[in-house]
Amino acid sequence: MTYDLAVVGGGILGLAHAWQGARAGLRVAVFERNAYADGASVRNFGMLAIAAQQPGPELQSARASLAAWQEVAASAGISLRQAGCLFVARRPEEMDLLVERAAARGPDVQDFTLIGAEDLACHAPGLKEGALGALYSPEAWKADQRGVPAAIAAWLARDHGVTFHFGTEVIHAGDGQVETTDGQHAAGQIVICGGNDFARLCPDAWAQSGVSTCRLQMLRTAPQPEGWRLKPFVMGGLSMARYTAFANCDALPALRAVQSAQMPEAVKHGVHVIIAQEDDGSITLGDSHHYGAGAAPDDPAKVDDLILAETDALMTLPERRIAARWVGNYAHLSGQSLLRISPCAGVTAVTVTNGQGMTHGFAVAAETIANLTA
Repeated sequence: MTYDLAVVGGGILGLAHAWQGARAGLRVAVFERNAYADGASVRNFGMLAIAAQQPGPELQSARASLAAWQEVAASAGISLRQAGCLFVARRPEEMDLLVERAAARGPDVQDFTLIGAEDLACHAPGLKEGALGALYSPEAWKADQRGVPAAIAAWLARDHGVTFHFGTEVIHAGDGQVETTDGQHAAGQIVICGGNDFARLCPDAWAQSGVSTCRLQMLRTAPQPEGWRLKPFVMGGLSMARYTAFANCDALPALRAVQSAQMPEAVKHGVHVIIAQEDDGSITLGDSHHYGAGAAPDDPAKVDDLILAETDALMTLPERRIAARWVGNYAHLSGQSLLRISPCAGVTAVTVTNGQGMTHGFAVAAETIANLTA
């Protein structure tokens, strides 16, 4: 079989490239080694974190990707809920940071509103007493991370003629050929998406790029009682210190110093807690960050306890019983959000290297396909 574009990897980044390729009039095939996407695309919060981006090119990319998500969701019948996000301050240094960030105004700045302690209950149930206030932004959207890849794949096959080869491992990609476990296919262009396929099929290019891996731990509770609903993503000070939306704030160094002194274990294990409710009522919690090949904590249970302790400091959940725990991995390149290279003629390898593929994937794909079809 001959294709104009062969995409290796059936996660969100691969699906985004397949859609952009089909829109450009290309005959597209997607090769996914598993029976369904089972990597970083489903092991996350389903969060389009526009509010968390640094103003400038990063924010522009996130907003462009959101526009694509909205088009895809409307066409494919996918739920995409504008959840908003709430950064909750429990320490004076956190509140100082939120006040500073709220003061920023302009067309290229997110929509932030400072919330007083007395009004917090109106924005999220279960928040612990003693919070000093919060920063709210409507610019965060929630997708069903577990179901979205399959739904998009079905829509691409049905409405855009994309051919899917699930359960098919790519052994070699190059020289206009995709060699797989079920045969060989010709392709005018090959795009390799996702860190695992990138590292496996282009090991030399992967090694020379300096990219490594981030390992994370996440948890999910049992469903909350019927009628208990958490609309926004809820985050605390550890998230403020990690997200680039706050990177240029003068108050950030003081917050990081306090965290290093008062929360050394959380800082050591890269914990920053996001609390998000799923459509089935369960709560997704996480996560931690350990960098480097084979990087794993000596005591993973301790890391889960750190995540739960920060959760408990922020909220009281009616149902806190943990129903699932898992580990995820994504490509990481310090100080860089994207790695896109051409290791050989006709092959482009691309991966998001900051853990925000859901937020930026569609914009990344649009740029890749534009370059290939120019």
